[in-house]
Amino acid sequence: MAGSLKDQLFKAGIASKKQIKQVELEQRKQSKQGSKPDNGQHTASVEAARQEKLQKDRALNEARKQAQVQRAGQAEIRQLVDQHRIRLPKDGDIRYYFISQDKVKQLWINADLQRQLASRRIALVCVDDRFELVPYEIAERIIQRDPNAVIKEDTERRDKIAAEEAEYEQFQIPDDLDW
Repeated sequence: MAGSLKDQLFKAGIASKKQIKQVELEQRKQSKQGSKPDNGQHTASVEAARQEKLQKDRALNEARKQAQVQRAGQAEIRQLVDQHRIRLPKDGDIRYYFISQDKVKQLWINADLQRQLASRRIALVCVDDRFELVPYEIAERIIQRDPNAVIKEDTERRDKIAAEEAEYEQFQIPDDLDW
């Protein structure tokens, strides 16, 4: 009885070669499959983990795409400003004050640029922490890409002051007073 059980069964005539090969094939299939659980709980948890990873990957890809779109928009703004910038005069004699990120900033400009800023023919744009003047049409294109890039003046305050001044226009100041 030194041989295996299959050999003994084959010699005794109880099992044929075909049956022995079929049993060996089934044993090989079982050993290759490993110990897979039959319950659906394990597969459900694996599926849930896969779905969660898929959602995280989608969110990460969406964030990357948004960052790439934002970088492309900033590059377009930079290019527009570089192409259409109005050079600040070296001999500017008027200080132009504006508010940027809750801080009062200033630029030295001349009277012509001041008139153009007041009439909204040019606008002030902040790109890469520097301030540039561009034509208003270009500023409108920049606003479409990034509304925070264009420095807006406080029109509400200016309109309020103009309304107050309009109230007092009816009262003439006499110029013949002697003190």
